[in-house]
Amino acid sequence: MKTPGLAAPAAVVMRRNTIAEQIHAVMRRDIIAGRLAPRTSLAEQELAQRFGVSRTPIREAMIKLSEEGLVEIFPQYGSFVGPIKLAEVLDSQFARETLECAAVEKAVDRMDARQESRLKAILDRQRALQKSGDDEGFFRADEEMHAFIFALAGHPTAWLFVAGAKAQMDRVRYLAMTDLRKHPTVMAEHAAVIDRLCARDRQGAVEAMRIHLRSILKTIETLKHQKNEAFVESGGDQEAQPELDGASSRHPLRKRSRKTEPQRT
Repeated sequence: MKTPGLAAPAAVVMRRNTIAEQIHAVMRRDIIAGRLAPRTSLAEQELAQRFGVSRTPIREAMIKLSEEGLVEIFPQYGSFVGPIKLAEVLDSQFARETLECAAVEKAVDRMDARQESRLKAILDRQRALQKSGDDEGFFRADEEMHAFIFALAGHPTAWLFVAGAKAQMDRVRYLAMTDLRKHPTVMAEHAAVIDRLCARDRQGAVEAMRIHLRSILKTIETLKHQKNEAFVESGGDQEAQPELDGASSRHPLRKRSRKTEPQRT
């Protein structure tokens, strides 16, 4: 029965937004995982064909990715996967270290036999995934370990803040996974964190986590030498926008600053 004085609720239209959100999620994963490499050209028409949709949800997804710093949109020219912004990586590393070390410290007091078993099971699964070469599975198991420590500390929502703020850092982590020498180091760091947690060693657990989270700083220095084209130092601004160089098709972009600019692919 209709309540007097209350207007009927308006119809909720979600379909187009839902499609745009799904496209955003797929492209975000592809960029973070390196399947869409930094500076790759993103043509709306090609993306529309890939997803079987019109350009409108593609454009909506691209705008959101641009707001997250994962895509750069240059009016009149095109859109490109953004480079990895080192300033944002360092900011997210600082925030993550601060929160995760605090979480480990609190988690020590809440450990019991069941939680020890859970952490050791996660570590065993990571070892198995490492041996099988399943980088994607290893990444998910890595995330599971960190999320579980936040839950154990009594702050599961804090992990969501961390996870949402570390997109640029995760791009570095995926790049590092291509270096097989990195896996044993990560496993040793994870094992140290879990060992100190299970031993109820608060100071040791915090220090082990700090060492683990700071290892990305060394990784960045290594990757900058190997894949320098994937990085920029700052978050970027408008001074490095590309402009057409009418002189040649061999050099479609003319650099307007010292920053490296996207190349058409």
